[in-house]
Amino acid sequence: MDTSQRAFRGVCRLMVVVVLSGLAGVNGRQVERIPRTARHTPALRHTRIVGGNVTTQGQFPSMVALYHHSLFGKSFICGGTLLNTNHVLTAAQCLDGYSASSIEAVAAEQHLSQSSGLEQSLRGEIKIMHDFSTTTGANDIAILRTSGHFMLAEGLVQVVQLPQDYQTPPATCTAVGWGNTEYGGSISKDLRSVELPTLTDQECSDVYGPDQVMLDMMCAGHMDGGSGVCNGDAGGPLFCEGVIMGITSRGLHCDSYPAIFTEVSHYLDWIRLNSNA
Repeated sequence: MDTSQRAFRGVCRLMVVVVLSGLAGVNGRQVERIPRTARHTPALRHTRIVGGNVTTQGQFPSMVALYHHSLFGKSFICGGTLLNTNHVLTAAQCLDGYSASSIEAVAAEQHLSQSSGLEQSLRGEIKIMHDFSTTTGANDIAILRTSGHFMLAEGLVQVVQLPQDYQTPPATCTAVGWGNTEYGGSISKDLRSVELPTLTDQECSDVYGPDQVMLDMMCAGHMDGGSGVCNGDAGGPLFCEGVIMGITSRGLHCDSYPAIFTEVSHYLDWIRLNSNA
């Protein structure tokens, strides 16, 4: 690493410390979670995952949209991924504070406000939470068992491929979601994807600080911004060569910094134990 690279990363880390200094958490600092809803953002407009592209129907057949039903109606909250016909993998922050039965999982969802007639919808039955920490963000992983079974359809609704134990991610992966196009924006109506470079554990720690990056986390995104995940992408997958390597968890100002993902390969035993059909 040359002197200019070291200096840039040093500035990045200093900026992160400054941003985080006013938040409570470990050593007085806590990384922002990617908010699961857009309750306090402007009305929907033509937006997208930052720097990404609109996907085509069936391009990511294991992708699931999660909605919350309340007295005020139905609202999109998070992304998820189909483990098998009646279990959805997502982030713990997406289910935290909600009853399983208030969550609706929709497979083959492409556009949040327009129906293609291909969607399959099931209510949650049981939510299985790991020991999620709202302070450190550790164990940001959960499983929603649905009340019935999704019908698998080639190229439309398929189960996701899991990684091997502690599998090392490749240099580039793809994040998928309905998240904002920009920091402070609003969720996208269209499902979108974006390619992101992965970081080593050391590079991730250089950005966020070693006390903010746990062993079950990985980072992906650009040091100089331009594309990334944003509000509304939480719970969605990070696909690496067709395998789900990460679950979108948290970050700072969307594409301004690489985002933190829950590293799925650290939880394979837990996933298999809690997703028996």
